[in-house]
Amino acid sequence: MIDYGRYFYGDLIKVTAMVVFIPSILYVLHIGWKKKSKPTIAHAFGWLFLAIALAPRDFPFFWKIFPTTEALFTFQTIALALSGVSLALGVSHLVYARNPKKLVNLGWLSILLILQPFYEFLGKAFLPESSFKIFTEVIHVAQYGYLLALLGLIICFSSEEREFRKFGVVYFVMGVIFLVYPFAKAVSTTLRTVDIFLGFLSGIYLANYTLRVVKSRAEIITSEKTTPYIVEGKNVIIADGEKVRLILSELEDFPVLAFVRGFEYPKSWNVRVVTTAPIENGISPTNLEIITELCVHYMEKAKEKGISGVIYIASLEYLKLYNNFITILKFLHRLRDYAIIYDGRVIIEIDEKAWSEKELAQLNLLET
Repeated sequence: MIDYGRYFYGDLIKVTAMVVFIPSILYVLHIGWKKKSKPTIAHAFGWLFLAIALAPRDFPFFWKIFPTTEALFTFQTIALALSGVSLALGVSHLVYARNPKKLVNLGWLSILLILQPFYEFLGKAFLPESSFKIFTEVIHVAQYGYLLALLGLIICFSSEEREFRKFGVVYFVMGVIFLVYPFAKAVSTTLRTVDIFLGFLSGIYLANYTLRVVKSRAEIITSEKTTPYIVEGKNVIIADGEKVRLILSELEDFPVLAFVRGFEYPKSWNVRVVTTAPIENGISPTNLEIITELCVHYMEKAKEKGISGVIYIASLEYLKLYNNFITILKFLHRLRDYAIIYDGRVIIEIDEKAWSEKELAQLNLLET
């Protein structure tokens, strides 16, 4: 029989989260390992350790594993520590690709050294003695929450990409949920249940975000039988529609990675439609970080097979509607750097009438 204790509903959500998340996490880990995506692997391990740490003691199965409360809390502390290290590594990889200087903010983790005595001071000040004991037993959860909140802030301030910032906001919110958990558990079983449920919802978003990235990476085509072809000249080519069509006419049988607005392109191409509509192979114009990951993955795989990857961007004006020019310029410079590293080619089609003289001058510098 299940123990219908006062923590039953919160623990039921915990068990549900374990059942829902662990298979999904293992799938993400498998794909991340297969595709050699370090951020994906690190996040998968982080969430796996977190899911394991959710184990409640009040269910008969877990009661046999953790016969004492101390045994459960020790296990949770170790699992959360491993989760925190893994997630910090995963976030570090993502942030480093966008703004390496922001990693210096990880130094704020030193606050963890004083967080426990500070929390104990607050607990003594606001909680009765009976609740304070419960509060101190789960301070390690607050320390984990502080780590997530800090990682969320680092993500938010490392990039101007909206989707990436949204990712950071959810990270931060999830951290706050863990930060207040000791107070919620000490004050009310209802607050504890609500806190766990909110953590469950934020976890779903974070898992879904990574799954989208993983699935997008998994569908890149780089044929083994493709004859190597190199677009002559520079790593970045910026031109009007007529010149671009002339170049692309020779690439109909080449596995070009194309970011476009239309749908009719050669079958050999890897086409991603830039759109806000929820369609297959669609990518939001604000999701520049996913576009970057796709491009890097594609050029890396192309180089492994002895060919120079060719990326075609036909939707730059559309990207401009959703991102400011500096954000787009930084995005293109990152692509240029990776194109140099992997000997790839980036072909960008533009309509000169849609850009100011200053903007055109800065875009043309990408070709140098």
